Amino acid sequence: MATQKVNGMAFEWAIAADIAKQSGGSIIEDSNSIGPKNAFEAGISETRRKSFVRAAEVAVKHILEKEQISYLENSGATITFNSDAAGQSGDVRDVLLHIGSRVIGVSCKSNHEALKHSRLSGVLDFVRSWGLDPDGCSQIYWDAIRPLFDELTLIRRDSNATALWANLDQKPERFYWPLLDAWAAEINRLCSISEEKSASVCREMISYLIGRNDFYKVICHGAHTVYLQAYNFNGTLSTRRTKYPDAINAINKKNGGVYSKTIIFNHGYSINFRIHNASSRVEPSLKFDITAMGLPVNEVYQQTFEFR
Repeated sequence: MATQKVNGMAFEWAIAADIAKQSGGSIIEDSNSIGPKNAFEAGISETRRKSFVRAAEVAVKHILEKEQISYLENSGATITFNSDAAGQSGDVRDVLLHIGSRVIGVSCKSNHEALKHSRLSGVLDFVRSWGLDPDGCSQIYWDAIRPLFDELTLIRRDSNATALWANLDQKPERFYWPLLDAWAAEINRLCSISEEKSASVCREMISYLIGRNDFYKVICHGAHTVYLQAYNFNGTLSTRRTKYPDAINAINKKNGGVYSKTIIFNHGYSINFRIHNASSRVEPSLKFDITAMGLPVNEVYQQTFEFR
């Protein structure tokens, strides 16, 4: 069975190939295209390949119609694949259609809608790396979280890196919740500085989580459904303009087996941050699984298509 990464890359190639087919452009094959092409041609089953092709046909047709892009044979239009480095710097677009100076970007997902998988540790400065404030995390935050990761470092060292998370007692009370509480307090601290700072923090967080460039997001879900969203913060797409939130209404704690907090922004944004150990072995870092629980329906363009 293909991994999530292989499925995602294969779907990127399906989208790029169909953009080339429907726009008349040509794919630029380079080091960034090798993985998606190999994944599509040899990494997935024939059944999934057909499903990706059909999903791409439906989504690309709608995108090109929305952007008023007709068949551009001999126009010089090109399709490229973005680099991994671009994604790390906030450009989440996977496939790019270039028409002169115009660029239409598409983010391609297969059966998952996660926004990010960011890490927290005793040395990773999320405030600076997420772009929330150039001064980075406060000493209050570091004083709260470093003892947690120091303890994990000791457990790993004393066990010669064999200790398992499954064997640790009271993991939520000792590690998950204290870290989540300190993380939430740091965000609230920044937002409490002023209304202007709150608006800046909200804008930068959404930019980090969703993307700094305008783009279409295409999600192939199952064998017969494709979801389409458009994030048009900068007004470069033909969809309605997407507004940033400028305030956090609440950071809610979610109890039970899911150790997470949900940030409720104004303007209809709701983002869930679930903390978990990324490895079965104890290590001095924890990982977020970040998903959008709610989006502003009047500002984020959304469509659902069924196909056969």
